[in-house]
Amino acid sequence: MSSSHWRSLLCEFNQLQLKATLLGGQSFRWKSHQPNGVEEGQAEFIGVFANIVWILRQAEHELQYRIVGEQPYPNGSNMDMVNSPLKKKPTGSGNLAHVRLKVAEPVEYGTGSELLYPSSYYEQLLRIYFRLDVNLEDHYQQWTKCHTHFAHSADKFYAVRQLDQDPVENLFSFICSQNNHIARISDMVEKLCSNYGDKICDYEGKAYYTFPSVAAFAHESVEPRLRELGFGYRAKYIQRSAEQILRAGDLEWFQRLSHLDYKEAHKELLTLTGIGPKVADCICLMSLNHLQAIPVDTHVFQLAKNYLPKLGDTKNVTDRQYVLVADKFREIYGPFAGWAQTVLFCSDLRQFKENNGKRNIENKSTTKKKSRKN
Repeated sequence: MSSSHWRSLLCEFNQLQLKATLLGGQSFRWKSHQPNGVEEGQAEFIGVFANIVWILRQAEHELQYRIVGEQPYPNGSNMDMVNSPLKKKPTGSGNLAHVRLKVAEPVEYGTGSELLYPSSYYEQLLRIYFRLDVNLEDHYQQWTKCHTHFAHSADKFYAVRQLDQDPVENLFSFICSQNNHIARISDMVEKLCSNYGDKICDYEGKAYYTFPSVAAFAHESVEPRLRELGFGYRAKYIQRSAEQILRAGDLEWFQRLSHLDYKEAHKELLTLTGIGPKVADCICLMSLNHLQAIPVDTHVFQLAKNYLPKLGDTKNVTDRQYVLVADKFREIYGPFAGWAQTVLFCSDLRQFKENNGKRNIENKSTTKKKSRKN
């Protein structure tokens, strides 16, 4: 598939900051993309979700996107064809691909377009992925009143959105995250995709792949192969968890988790090999719509000392302290506490501190507007 032209959907600049949202440790499949002739202030980002390779950039009043590769919506038969003469196609009942893609299979192909489906399909994917139906400005105003720590952080890190991700990718990516940093996690996730996913396309000399199915990780040969690739003890966690998830029902299991309340979903995730409270909370927050989940790692534990001075010089997070910190965040920030915590996490990341959390595009009118509101 050749590169498509730029498209856009309405999205005010003060509702979405791409850099901190995409590169701040929620997803590990995005990178900065700096084509020739584009000013540095107009940052672009390239990445994969929903079996599509996207390039994104933010304008003052819209989110602009370009699709450089895609696979058809998975429907069991894989009989979709780009040049099919069909205008409409049947959607089989029981297609659980929506558990991963978050949207139902489109009922129409694109007409007179270089893309597989109508533009409304891609806009819906973006709206759900970035949770664009949530008015983030309102939440920032509320969180700023909750605590001075947030007020100081939000001044630099405006419009960080909580992604709504594929739970399969989210779960296995965060198994890779244990005792790891973002660059190395991203490398491991790409190895999972290139070794076990399906190729989507080549773009600018790089191959892009889908994130694999659970079944792709379940075979007994996976653990030794991942050890060869440098996954260490995480290789066993990935293979064993995949086996357990398949036995529990695969995508039906993930669908059940999304319908459980937060505590029950968290408890269920802890039954998987190698998944502890923090990883379970990441999955609850980032792909199962439990926005009150608080993943407490050592980084968040240090941030929590702004709220719980009695933690003092303690560095190791005990089970009791984990619950204490998470409950404190929920007490202060309410039902969207996990989203507020994501903003605070991004605000404290070194890579964003070094450039003072600058937005991708400086816009004086937006800055003045924000200053008045704060």
